[in-house]
Amino acid sequence: MKDHEFMAGGHRLAASTWGEVGGGRPTIVMMHGGLDCIATWKDLPQVIAEATGWPVLAYDRYGYGRSEPLVGGREPSYRREEAGPVLGEVLHHFGIRKALMFGHSDGGAMSVLAAAAHPDVVCGAMGCSPTIAIDQFMVDAMANARRAYEQEGLREKLERYHGAGTDAMFWGWFNAWASPKALEWNMSAEIAAVRCPVSALFGNQDEYGWRPSALALFTHGTMSLEVLALAGQGHHPQQRARGETLAQLQRLIARIEQA
Repeated sequence: MKDHEFMAGGHRLAASTWGEVGGGRPTIVMMHGGLDCIATWKDLPQVIAEATGWPVLAYDRYGYGRSEPLVGGREPSYRREEAGPVLGEVLHHFGIRKALMFGHSDGGAMSVLAAAAHPDVVCGAMGCSPTIAIDQFMVDAMANARRAYEQEGLREKLERYHGAGTDAMFWGWFNAWASPKALEWNMSAEIAAVRCPVSALFGNQDEYGWRPSALALFTHGTMSLEVLALAGQGHHPQQRARGETLAQLQRLIARIEQA
């Protein structure tokens, strides 16, 4: 593993790589969730690199982990900015000309957006619990996240990863998706524009819901698509169902290679 610092989107970002990233080699690019960072992937990037033989890049988005702390709030449009021009700068910095996007939650939705924004670079996308469609159930579920942050020790846990930027990080994410305005979020046009293979892995007990996001992929997508909902799993199948996660990723790579 190698650690990196670079500029993208006008901010200092941190990244880690496993294997030889760049030089035109196809690379798995990991986009973390709304409260996460490189460190919360745990050993998954290394496991993916070893299992697939592909190099892996994971980076802390602006406001997360070791990257520059967030100043100000966020609007839901940050997803398009992060998956579009900012990701474009990340890919350029590392010399990545072919990327398989692998994202969780917020990052899972952005992985699909990235496939639409960078069709000549992104050759596949896999989302674990991708929050693609926002419904009232998810907006209401954000109240549980707030209670955990304010009363149940989540703030202290997150502070280990995000340091002094923890409050700005949490409220930037929370305020973007806890408001009724979040229900206006729609990425059906981007889903329809995706041409590369896509895989989505959900838990059927996801506390933020999963059916609206799966339905959005089926309704608007015309790409090669695999959607799997695991019985008894919640919002983190990439950690709690590693075998199924890696198997689906391997199937996605096979579909990419056959395309």
